Amino acid sequence: MSNITIDSKEIRADYRVSTDGRGWLYIAVPNGWDDVKKISKKVLTYEGRKFLFSGWNSDRNDCFFKEELAGSSTVVARFV
Repeated sequence: MSNITIDSKEIRADYRVSTDGRGWLYIAVPNGWDDVKKISKKVLTYEGRKFLFSGWNSDRNDCFFKEELAGSSTVVARFV
């Protein structure tokens, strides 16, 4: 596992690469959704690369962030 910094706080994450070359961060969330909601709207930076929240598994209590690939764009929407 590696340390990821969010607002001067460190969390532990497991970095994995999928078959298509995209990086993923897996983060343990022992308190379930209470932990997930604290980080799900954050952009994580790991070794200079940006990762966006992708989902979580409530059975295993972990969440995952996918790497934003070069040339892709992040679309942020909000309800008005």
